[in-house]
Amino acid sequence: MSGRQLAPSRGASLLALAGAIGAWWAVAQIQVAGRPLVATPAATLGALPRAAPTLGRDLAATAARAGVGLAAGVAAGLVIGALAAVLVRRAPVIEGLLDLARSVPPVVILPVCLLAFGYNELARLATVAFGCVWTVSLAVMTAASSPWSARREMLHVAGATPLQALAWTQPWESFGVLVVGLRASASTAVVVAVVTEMIAGAERGLGGRVIAAQIDGDTEGLTLAVLAAGTLGYLINLGLRGLERWVRRLET
Repeated sequence: MSGRQLAPSRGASLLALAGAIGAWWAVAQIQVAGRPLVATPAATLGALPRAAPTLGRDLAATAARAGVGLAAGVAAGLVIGALAAVLVRRAPVIEGLLDLARSVPPVVILPVCLLAFGYNELARLATVAFGCVWTVSLAVMTAASSPWSARREMLHVAGATPLQALAWTQPWESFGVLVVGLRASASTAVVVAVVTEMIAGAERGLGGRVIAAQIDGDTEGLTLAVLAAGTLGYLINLGLRGLERWVRRLET
C-alpha cells in the first residue's frame, strides 16, 4: 500500500491552482503605509490590457538580453569545461576554482563590467554571461571526466579510436548532466538580466519597469512585471524540458 503511486488528477491540479490564487489574494490584503504590497489577481488582470503593449516590448527586451548572455556563457562554458576536464586529473584544484567562481554572485561583477565597458548593453550582457559560464563549465567537466560507460568500453575493445568513441557516445551519455547545467544557467540568465536592468538601467526591460512602478507607486504594474519575469523563466525551462525529451527520443 505504501508503494502505491497516486495517479495525476486534473481536479487536484485545479485545487492547487485555486489555492495559489487564494494565497496571492491573501498577500494582497497586506498593506504598508496605506498601500498593498501586491495587487489582487482581479486588479492585475484588469491592468493587463492597458499595460500589454509596453509590457510585451519590455518582456521581449529582457528575453533577448537573457538569451544572448546565456548563449555567450554556454559557448565560453563549453570551452572552459573541456579544458578543465583535460587538466583536472593532473590539477584537481581546478574543480575547486570553478566552484569558487560559480559561487561569486553575478551582481557583484556588474560594477566591474560597468567600469570595463561603461553603462551600455555590453556590460549587462557580460554580467549575464558571467552568471552562466561557470555552471556550464562544471557540467561539461563532470560529463567529460566521468568514468567510461559500458558502451564506450565495448567500443574501445572493438578497436574504435577515441574520436570515434566520443562521436558515438556523446553527448547522449552525458545529456542528463548537461541539461541540468543548461537549465540552471537559463534560470540564472533571466534573474541576472532583470537585476542588471534594475541596477544599471535600460531603456527597455522588465527590471526598469519594476523600478519605474516602484517609484510611481503603481502596484498593478509592479505585480504584472514580477509575473512576467516569472513566466519568462518558466517558459524557458519548459522549452528546455521539451528539448530534452526530443533528444532522448532521438537517442532511442
